[in-house]
Formats: sequence, structure tokens, C-alpha cells
Amino acid sequence: MKTKTFKQFQLEQLIKDGTVIPASRLAEIKKLEVQRVRDFEAAVTDEERHRRAFRDGKDTKTRAATLTRVPFTD
Repeated sequence: MKTKTFKQFQLEQLIKDGTVIPASRLAEIKKLEVQRVRDFEAAVTDEERHRRAFRDGKDTKTRAATLTRVPFTD
């Protein structure tokens, strides 16, 4: 039978209750948060690039063709 000290038992109880988060879990959460920030910044730069491309090319045929509506005829 494995014997535990009172501190080990108490720490296990605190982890189970969610009062204490292990350092390995905190490192994982931080890593995910950093990745989320990088993804958001990449999305912002892509959005800016996309808007710039359409703003600079207002007279191009591709833009006019995508925004032109053709009336429906029977």
C-alpha cells in the first residue's frame, strides 16, 4: 500500500476540487492563449490585405463583375 503524506493528500484534494491548477496545466493554457493571439493577428493582417486589394483595384473588371446584378427576364 502506498503511503502519502498529509501535504500530498491535501494537494491531490485541491487539484480534484479545482482550487489549485498544476503548473503543467498552466503552461498548456498559456501556450494555447499565445497561439490564439497569433491566429488573431494573422487574421487581422489577412483582412487588411484583402480590404487593401479591393480598395486599390476599384476599376478592375473582376470587382465590377462580382458586384453587377443582371435583371431577371422571363
